[in-house]
Amino acid sequence: MRIIIEALKIDKIPKSRRVHIWFLLLFGVATVAYVTMPTGGQLDVFQNRIQSFLQNEGVFPFPPTAWFSYLFRQVGLTVVSLWFILLYAVHWLFAFPGMPDDEDSTVFKANGVDIPDDAGLTPFKTTLRAFPATLILAIAMIAPYIISIPALGIPFYVIASMLSMTVFIMIFEDKNIPSAMETSYKMTMGMKLFIFVSFMFLRAATSIMSDLLRLIFADSVWAGSLIRAFFFALKTLAFGRLAAIFYRSFSVRDLVVQSRTLDGF
Repeated sequence: MRIIIEALKIDKIPKSRRVHIWFLLLFGVATVAYVTMPTGGQLDVFQNRIQSFLQNEGVFPFPPTAWFSYLFRQVGLTVVSLWFILLYAVHWLFAFPGMPDDEDSTVFKANGVDIPDDAGLTPFKTTLRAFPATLILAIAMIAPYIISIPALGIPFYVIASMLSMTVFIMIFEDKNIPSAMETSYKMTMGMKLFIFVSFMFLRAATSIMSDLLRLIFADSVWAGSLIRAFFFALKTLAFGRLAAIFYRSFSVRDLVVQSRTLDGF
């Protein structure tokens, strides 16, 4: 529970004014998406036809235009969320003690090793360079997600926990995707369940608060959209903070283990 509370302290970071700007940007984008999100009508009919198809009663229905509009907004929000999760996490890791607080610095520490950055990368540039790999990983996870639906998504979340540190390893340890995936699997050894539970609990906590408030303002589309947008922004930045906390913790743990091994303990 303590780590969830810590993850929600999204403005507990140097130069927190940036976080406030990111929050407002996320809130604005999500508000527009939710207010214009198609609901009812064609979507309800399509959902009923899907249910009939799954019960072997008819052929698979072709999605209506409203469904494609809905999907476009959901995919857009997912991409925006991934960007800000990574952006927040990288900024947090750069600002962590032992890493430079000054964005003009050209050397930062990861796992206790000096890694020269001859390109003079800032956290923003670092995020920009790493984002394509993040999208590739996200696309690669679509198939496991679909396959895991009958099993309540559990296999997907297990795989996601195993590979959750991949992008950070690519950034701070300068590894390619396959090597970073292998390192992420080893780094999260014995902690996969904890990672899974932490992210699911954080997601559940924000969703429950959002749903309760939306029940109070159930008659207002605008109020419901603003509430969803607020918690979308909060959850996105909290996910970034939680992921960064995990990576830094695992890195320090591995460094301590390596040091004890070298010292003969």
